Amino acid sequence: MNDNNINLEESNTEIEEYSCPNCDGALEFNPDKQELCCKYCGFGMPVDGKISDEEHDFLNNIEDNNTWNLESKVVHCDNCGSNTVIDNNEISFSCPFCGSNSVAETNELSGIKPHRVVPFKVSNEFSLECYSKWLKKKFFAPKKVKKEIPSLKLRGVYLPVWTFDTNTISLYKGRLGKHYTTTVGSGKNKRTVTKTRYFYISGTQKVDFDDLIINAGTNISQNEIDQISPFNTNDSYLYEKGYLVGFSAEHYTVKLNTGWENSKLLMKKQIERKILSRYSYDVVSYLNVNTSYNEIKYKYVLIPIWVGTYNYNNKKYRFISNGETGKSSGKYPVSPFRVTLLVLLCIMLLILFVYLFNF
Repeated sequence: MNDNNINLEESNTEIEEYSCPNCDGALEFNPDKQELCCKYCGFGMPVDGKISDEEHDFLNNIEDNNTWNLESKVVHCDNCGSNTVIDNNEISFSCPFCGSNSVAETNELSGIKPHRVVPFKVSNEFSLECYSKWLKKKFFAPKKVKKEIPSLKLRGVYLPVWTFDTNTISLYKGRLGKHYTTTVGSGKNKRTVTKTRYFYISGTQKVDFDDLIINAGTNISQNEIDQISPFNTNDSYLYEKGYLVGFSAEHYTVKLNTGWENSKLLMKKQIERKILSRYSYDVVSYLNVNTSYNEIKYKYVLIPIWVGTYNYNNKKYRFISNGETGKSSGKYPVSPFRVTLLVLLCIMLLILFVYLFNF
Protein backbone atom coordinates (compact mmCIF):
# COMPACT_ATOMS: atom_id res chain seq x y z
CA MET A 1 0.00 0.00 0.00
CA ASN A 2 1.26 3.44 -0.90
CA ASP A 3 2.08 5.55 2.19
CA ASN A 4 0.80 8.77 0.62
CA ASN A 5 -2.61 7.64 -0.55
CA ILE A 6 -4.74 4.61 -1.21
CA ASN A 7 -6.56 3.62 -4.35
CA LEU A 8 -10.13 2.61 -3.76
CA GLU A 9 -12.17 0.88 -6.44
CA GLU A 10 -14.79 3.28 -7.77
CA SER A 11 -18.42 2.22 -7.45
CA ASN A 12 -20.39 1.40 -10.58
CA THR A 13 -23.51 2.88 -8.99
CA GLU A 14 -24.81 5.94 -10.80
CA ILE A 15 -24.57 8.90 -8.41
CA GLU A 16 -24.73 12.66 -8.64
CA GLU A 17 -21.39 14.34 -9.38
CA TYR A 18 -20.42 17.83 -8.25
CA SER A 19 -18.21 19.40 -10.90
CA CYS A 20 -17.87 23.02 -11.99
CA PRO A 21 -19.90 23.85 -15.14
CA ASN A 22 -17.28 26.45 -16.14
CA CYS A 23 -13.97 24.59 -15.82
CA ASP A 24 -15.06 21.05 -14.85
CA GLY A 25 -13.09 21.36 -11.61
CA ALA A 26 -14.27 19.75 -8.38
CA LEU A 27 -16.76 21.69 -6.29
CA GLU A 28 -16.52 21.79 -2.49
CA PHE A 29 -18.90 23.15 0.13
CA ASN A 30 -17.67 26.55 1.32
CA PRO A 31 -18.62 27.27 4.98
CA ASP A 32 -18.17 31.05 4.60
CA LYS A 33 -20.40 31.35 1.52
CA GLN A 34 -22.71 28.43 2.39
CA GLU A 35 -22.55 27.17 -1.20
CA LEU A 36 -20.64 24.80 -3.43
CA CYS A 37 -17.57 26.61 -4.79
CA CYS A 38 -14.93 25.84 -7.37
CA LYS A 39 -11.46 26.53 -5.98
CA TYR A 40 -10.09 26.98 -9.51
CA CYS A 41 -12.40 29.55 -11.16
CA GLY A 42 -14.48 30.72 -8.18
CA PHE A 43 -17.84 29.58 -9.52
CA GLY A 44 -20.48 29.23 -6.80
CA MET A 45 -23.66 27.20 -6.65
CA PRO A 46 -26.13 27.22 -3.71
CA VAL A 47 -27.07 24.01 -1.93
CA ASP A 48 -30.80 23.35 -2.05
CA GLY A 49 -31.08 22.99 1.69
CA LYS A 50 -34.33 23.05 3.65
CA ILE A 51 -34.65 23.55 7.39
CA SER A 52 -36.90 20.95 8.98
CA ASP A 53 -38.41 20.49 12.42
CA GLU A 54 -39.54 16.94 11.68
CA GLU A 55 -38.96 14.41 14.46
CA HIS A 56 -39.34 10.63 14.30
CA ASP A 57 -41.36 8.44 16.62
CA PHE A 58 -38.93 6.37 18.69
CA LEU A 59 -41.42 3.56 19.28
CA ASN A 60 -41.81 3.07 15.52
CA ASN A 61 -38.14 3.42 14.59
CA ILE A 62 -36.70 1.48 11.65
CA GLU A 63 -32.92 1.32 11.77
CA ASP A 64 -32.21 -0.97 8.83
CA ASN A 65 -33.69 1.16 6.03
CA ASN A 66 -30.40 1.85 4.25
CA THR A 67 -30.21 4.02 1.13
CA TRP A 68 -26.97 5.82 1.95
CA ASN A 69 -24.83 3.17 0.24
CA LEU A 70 -26.11 4.30 -3.17
CA GLU A 71 -23.95 7.41 -2.95
CA SER A 72 -21.34 6.65 -0.29
CA LYS A 73 -18.91 4.05 1.00
CA VAL A 74 -17.05 3.34 4.23
CA VAL A 75 -13.28 3.26 4.72
CA HIS A 76 -11.74 1.69 7.82
CA CYS A 77 -8.61 3.09 9.51
CA ASP A 78 -6.22 0.36 10.65
CA ASN A 79 -4.46 2.82 12.97
CA CYS A 80 -7.30 4.18 15.15
CA GLY A 81 -10.15 1.87 14.11
CA SER A 82 -12.49 4.58 12.81
CA ASN A 83 -15.07 3.97 10.09
CA THR A 84 -15.57 7.02 7.89
CA VAL A 85 -18.19 7.64 5.22
CA ILE A 86 -16.87 9.22 2.03
CA ASP A 87 -18.15 9.86 -1.49
CA ASN A 88 -18.16 6.87 -3.83
CA ASN A 89 -15.91 8.73 -6.29
CA GLU A 90 -13.19 9.64 -3.78
CA ILE A 91 -10.04 7.62 -4.44
CA SER A 92 -7.49 9.24 -2.10
CA PHE A 93 -8.20 9.53 1.61
CA SER A 94 -6.48 9.88 4.97
CA CYS A 95 -8.16 9.38 8.35
CA PRO A 96 -9.58 12.67 9.73
CA PHE A 97 -9.15 11.51 13.33
CA CYS A 98 -5.50 10.43 13.41
CA GLY A 99 -4.10 11.48 10.02
CA SER A 100 -3.12 7.95 9.02
CA ASN A 101 -3.15 6.83 5.38
CA SER A 102 -3.55 3.18 6.41
CA VAL A 103 -7.20 2.97 5.40
CA ALA A 104 -9.07 0.43 3.33
CA GLU A 105 -12.54 0.27 1.82
CA THR A 106 -15.14 -1.93 3.52
CA ASN A 107 -18.01 -3.67 1.81
CA GLU A 108 -20.90 -2.64 4.02
CA LEU A 109 -22.65 0.61 4.90
CA SER A 110 -25.36 -0.56 7.26
CA GLY A 111 -27.92 1.49 9.11
CA ILE A 112 -30.10 4.44 8.22
CA LYS A 113 -29.28 7.50 6.17
CA PRO A 114 -28.93 10.75 8.19
CA HIS A 115 -32.16 12.67 8.68
CA ARG A 116 -30.54 16.06 9.11
CA VAL A 117 -27.23 17.86 8.84
CA VAL A 118 -25.80 20.93 10.58
CA PRO A 119 -23.61 22.55 7.86
CA PHE A 120 -20.15 23.94 8.47
CA LYS A 121 -20.31 27.69 9.06
CA VAL A 122 -16.69 28.53 9.92
CA SER A 123 -13.66 27.95 7.72
CA ASN A 124 -10.59 25.92 8.65
CA GLU A 125 -8.62 29.18 8.93
CA PHE A 126 -11.08 30.57 11.49
CA SER A 127 -11.08 27.27 13.35
CA LEU A 128 -7.28 27.32 13.56
CA GLU A 129 -7.37 30.90 14.80
CA CYS A 130 -9.82 29.91 17.55
CA TYR A 131 -7.61 27.01 18.61
CA SER A 132 -4.56 29.29 18.69
CA LYS A 133 -6.39 31.72 20.98
CA TRP A 134 -7.46 28.81 23.19
CA LEU A 135 -3.90 27.46 23.27
CA LYS A 136 -2.40 30.84 24.22
CA LYS A 137 -4.45 30.77 27.44
CA LYS A 138 -2.76 27.53 28.52
CA PHE A 139 0.13 28.41 30.82
CA PHE A 140 1.94 25.08 30.42
CA ALA A 141 1.87 25.07 26.62
CA PRO A 142 5.35 25.67 25.10
CA LYS A 143 5.90 29.15 23.71
CA LYS A 144 7.03 27.66 20.40
CA VAL A 145 3.73 25.84 19.91
CA LYS A 146 1.71 28.91 20.90
CA LYS A 147 3.52 30.93 18.26
CA GLU A 148 3.22 28.42 15.43
CA ILE A 149 1.57 24.99 15.57
CA PRO A 150 3.96 22.56 13.81
CA SER A 151 3.07 20.24 10.89
CA LEU A 152 -0.65 20.85 11.25
CA LYS A 153 -3.23 18.70 9.48
CA LEU A 154 -6.75 20.10 9.69
CA ARG A 155 -9.76 18.20 8.35
CA GLY A 156 -13.48 18.79 8.35
CA VAL A 157 -15.62 15.85 9.41
CA TYR A 158 -19.27 15.34 10.32
CA LEU A 159 -19.94 13.43 13.54
CA PRO A 160 -23.02 11.22 13.91
CA VAL A 161 -25.33 11.99 16.83
CA TRP A 162 -28.79 10.97 17.95
CA THR A 163 -31.04 13.69 19.33
CA PHE A 164 -33.94 12.89 21.64
CA ASP A 165 -37.02 14.81 22.74
CA THR A 166 -39.21 13.63 25.59
CA ASN A 167 -41.42 14.85 28.40
CA THR A 168 -40.60 13.21 31.72
CA ILE A 169 -42.54 12.84 34.96
CA SER A 170 -40.61 11.58 37.99
CA LEU A 171 -41.82 10.39 41.36
CA TYR A 172 -39.13 10.64 44.01
CA LYS A 173 -38.41 9.83 47.64
CA GLY A 174 -35.23 10.52 49.54
CA ARG A 175 -33.42 11.58 52.69
CA LEU A 176 -31.22 14.65 52.86
CA GLY A 177 -29.04 16.03 55.61
CA LYS A 178 -28.27 19.55 56.80
CA HIS A 179 -25.16 20.23 58.89
CA TYR A 180 -25.33 22.25 62.08
CA THR A 181 -22.89 23.00 64.90
CA THR A 182 -23.40 22.58 68.63
CA THR A 183 -21.32 22.90 71.77
CA VAL A 184 -20.71 19.81 73.87
CA GLY A 185 -18.80 19.09 77.08
CA SER A 186 -17.77 21.52 79.78
CA GLY A 187 -14.67 23.06 81.20
CA LYS A 188 -11.52 21.92 79.42
CA ASN A 189 -13.57 19.38 77.44
CA LYS A 190 -15.92 22.01 76.02
CA ARG A 191 -15.81 22.00 72.22
CA THR A 192 -17.85 22.69 69.10
CA VAL A 193 -18.85 19.74 66.93
CA THR A 194 -20.66 19.43 63.62
CA LYS A 195 -23.70 17.19 63.38
CA THR A 196 -26.20 16.40 60.66
CA ARG A 197 -29.97 16.75 60.94
CA TYR A 198 -31.74 14.51 58.40
CA PHE A 199 -35.14 15.06 56.80
CA TYR A 200 -37.25 13.14 54.29
CA ILE A 201 -38.40 14.42 50.90
CA SER A 202 -40.91 13.20 48.33
CA GLY A 203 -42.80 14.61 45.40
CA THR A 204 -43.22 14.87 41.64
CA GLN A 205 -40.82 16.50 39.19
CA LYS A 206 -41.53 17.30 35.54
CA VAL A 207 -38.64 17.94 33.12
CA ASP A 208 -38.90 18.39 29.34
CA PHE A 209 -35.92 17.54 27.13
CA ASP A 210 -35.45 19.07 23.69
CA ASP A 211 -32.79 17.81 21.27
CA LEU A 212 -30.59 16.10 23.84
CA ILE A 213 -27.46 15.27 21.82
CA ILE A 214 -26.05 11.76 22.24
CA ASN A 215 -22.80 10.73 20.60
CA ALA A 216 -23.30 7.93 18.04
CA GLY A 217 -19.62 7.47 17.11
CA THR A 218 -16.51 6.18 18.83
CA ASN A 219 -13.66 8.50 17.80
CA ILE A 220 -14.90 11.61 19.61
CA SER A 221 -16.27 11.12 23.12
CA GLN A 222 -19.50 12.50 24.56
CA ASN A 223 -17.41 14.64 26.91
CA GLU A 224 -15.47 16.14 23.99
CA ILE A 225 -18.72 16.96 22.17
CA ASP A 226 -20.06 18.61 25.33
CA GLN A 227 -16.89 20.71 25.62
CA ILE A 228 -17.39 22.32 22.20
CA SER A 229 -21.21 22.47 22.29
CA PRO A 230 -23.78 23.81 21.57
CA PHE A 231 -24.74 22.70 18.07
CA ASN A 232 -27.92 24.10 16.55
CA THR A 233 -29.59 20.78 15.80
CA ASN A 234 -33.08 22.26 16.15
CA ASP A 235 -32.55 24.39 13.04
CA SER A 236 -30.64 21.74 11.10
CA TYR A 237 -31.24 20.99 7.42
CA LEU A 238 -32.73 17.96 5.76
CA TYR A 239 -29.85 15.73 4.71
CA GLU A 240 -28.42 16.88 1.41
CA LYS A 241 -25.28 15.34 -0.04
CA GLY A 242 -24.01 18.75 -1.19
CA TYR A 243 -23.17 19.76 2.39
CA LEU A 244 -20.72 16.85 2.61
CA VAL A 245 -18.85 17.61 -0.62
CA GLY A 246 -15.20 18.18 0.35
CA PHE A 247 -15.74 16.71 3.82
CA SER A 248 -16.09 13.24 5.31
CA ALA A 249 -18.48 11.81 7.88
CA GLU A 250 -17.98 9.25 10.62
CA HIS A 251 -20.29 6.25 10.33
CA TYR A 252 -22.34 5.68 13.46
CA THR A 253 -21.54 2.65 15.61
CA VAL A 254 -23.86 3.34 18.56
CA LYS A 255 -27.24 1.86 17.65
CA LEU A 256 -30.42 3.84 18.21
CA ASN A 257 -31.63 1.79 21.18
CA THR A 258 -28.22 2.04 22.84
CA GLY A 259 -28.24 5.78 22.20
CA TRP A 260 -31.60 6.02 23.96
CA GLU A 261 -30.27 4.13 26.98
CA ASN A 262 -27.27 6.49 27.08
CA SER A 263 -29.60 9.48 26.91
CA LYS A 264 -31.56 8.20 29.91
CA LEU A 265 -28.35 8.19 31.96
CA LEU A 266 -27.80 11.88 31.14
CA MET A 267 -31.45 12.71 31.78
CA LYS A 268 -31.32 10.92 35.12
CA LYS A 269 -28.50 13.20 36.29
CA GLN A 270 -30.34 16.34 35.14
CA ILE A 271 -33.59 15.22 36.77
CA GLU A 272 -31.82 14.53 40.07
CA ARG A 273 -30.14 17.95 39.96
CA LYS A 274 -33.53 19.55 39.29
CA ILE A 275 -35.07 17.75 42.27
CA LEU A 276 -32.23 18.57 44.66
CA SER A 277 -32.26 22.25 43.62
CA ARG A 278 -35.61 22.54 45.43
CA TYR A 279 -34.03 21.86 48.82
CA SER A 280 -31.35 23.26 51.10
CA TYR A 281 -29.06 20.39 52.09
CA ASP A 282 -25.44 19.37 52.66
CA VAL A 283 -25.52 15.61 52.15
CA VAL A 284 -27.69 13.11 50.27
CA SER A 285 -28.43 9.96 52.23
CA TYR A 286 -30.39 8.48 49.34
CA LEU A 287 -32.62 9.58 46.47
CA ASN A 288 -34.89 7.14 44.65
CA VAL A 289 -36.37 8.38 41.39
CA ASN A 290 -38.90 6.58 39.18
CA THR A 291 -39.23 8.29 35.79
CA SER A 292 -41.71 7.80 32.96
CA TYR A 293 -40.84 9.03 29.44
CA ASN A 294 -43.59 10.37 27.19
CA GLU A 295 -43.78 11.41 23.51
CA ILE A 296 -40.28 10.17 22.70
CA LYS A 297 -38.95 11.56 19.42
CA TYR A 298 -35.55 11.17 17.79
CA LYS A 299 -33.52 12.03 14.72
CA TYR A 300 -30.12 11.14 13.29
CA VAL A 301 -28.03 14.28 12.71
CA LEU A 302 -24.55 14.98 11.37
CA ILE A 303 -22.77 17.78 13.26
CA PRO A 304 -19.65 19.56 11.93
CA ILE A 305 -16.24 19.60 13.58
CA TRP A 306 -12.73 20.48 12.49
CA VAL A 307 -10.15 17.95 13.61
CA GLY A 308 -6.53 19.08 13.86
CA THR A 309 -3.52 16.83 14.43
CA TYR A 310 0.16 17.72 14.77
CA ASN A 311 3.39 16.22 16.04
CA TYR A 312 5.58 17.80 18.71
CA ASN A 313 8.63 16.11 20.24
CA ASN A 314 7.67 12.79 18.65
CA LYS A 315 4.17 12.86 20.17
CA LYS A 316 0.87 13.36 18.35
CA TYR A 317 -1.69 15.86 19.62
CA ARG A 318 -5.27 16.31 18.49
CA PHE A 319 -7.75 19.13 18.94
CA ILE A 320 -11.33 19.61 17.77
CA SER A 321 -13.33 22.74 16.95
CA ASN A 322 -17.05 23.32 16.56
CA GLY A 323 -17.74 23.74 12.83
CA GLU A 324 -20.49 26.26 13.60
CA THR A 325 -18.78 28.50 16.16
CA GLY A 326 -15.06 27.62 16.25
CA LYS A 327 -15.21 26.74 19.96
CA SER A 328 -12.15 24.53 20.58
CA SER A 329 -10.88 21.88 22.95
CA GLY A 330 -8.27 19.13 22.96
CA LYS A 331 -4.80 18.05 23.97
CA TYR A 332 -1.68 20.19 23.88
CA PRO A 333 2.04 19.78 24.67
CA VAL A 334 3.29 20.65 28.15
CA SER A 335 6.52 22.56 28.61
CA PRO A 336 8.81 20.88 31.22
CA PHE A 337 10.45 24.25 31.82
CA ARG A 338 7.13 25.91 32.73
CA VAL A 339 6.16 23.00 35.00
CA THR A 340 9.55 23.17 36.77
CA LEU A 341 9.22 26.94 37.09
CA LEU A 342 5.81 26.61 38.77
CA VAL A 343 7.06 23.90 41.15
CA LEU A 344 10.05 26.03 42.17
CA LEU A 345 7.78 29.02 42.68
CA CYS A 346 5.47 26.99 44.93
CA ILE A 347 8.45 25.72 46.95
CA MET A 348 9.74 29.27 47.38
CA LEU A 349 6.32 30.51 48.53
CA LEU A 350 6.06 27.61 50.99
CA ILE A 351 9.50 28.38 52.43
CA LEU A 352 8.55 32.06 52.72
CA PHE A 353 5.29 31.19 54.47
CA VAL A 354 7.04 28.90 56.98
CA TYR A 355 9.70 31.56 57.64
CA LEU A 356 7.10 34.31 58.27
CA PHE A 357 4.97 31.99 60.40
CA ASN A 358 7.94 31.13 62.67
CA PHE A 359 9.39 34.62 62.77
